[in-house]
Amino acid sequence: MELNAFIGNAKTAIDEKGRSSFPREFRRLLSEEEGSSLILAFGSRDSLILFTLEEYSKYIAKIESRPQTSKNVRFNRMFKANSHYVSLDGQNRILLSKNDIAYAKLDGEVLYVARSGKSVELWNPSIYNEKFGFNTEEDFNEFDAGFFDDEPSGDVDENR
Repeated sequence: MELNAFIGNAKTAIDEKGRSSFPREFRRLLSEEEGSSLILAFGSRDSLILFTLEEYSKYIAKIESRPQTSKNVRFNRMFKANSHYVSLDGQNRILLSKNDIAYAKLDGEVLYVARSGKSVELWNPSIYNEKFGFNTEEDFNEFDAGFFDDEPSGDVDENR
């Protein structure tokens, strides 16, 4: 079986020109065609989303299938207006615009986090850890609950 979706995360530096190496862990799953044309979009607050064209098309179809409320129409318009093409250069880097860097509050490095299919979120590592990291015992218990039907870590009956 071949996995055709990104998993995991990787941190890379951002150089003075706004270029960031696209992590090898994800790059190895991209065809040459997929790497030559990617879409970078604003994600949830303080993040960006990098899509292959296929994943972007799926996402657009999903958001356009929502009921056409004024809120959804506004979101669709804002999402598309803040999306743009990027490609991997000869050194497998993407160029982040000043607007992208400011929106995601990136400062010297970026954390690429697998999202769905062949899309990744780009985060300031500190902001990501603050929002999603394992910072408290409650964080660990919440994570464990996802696997063990709300049983805290260490309380699992292995004889079940």
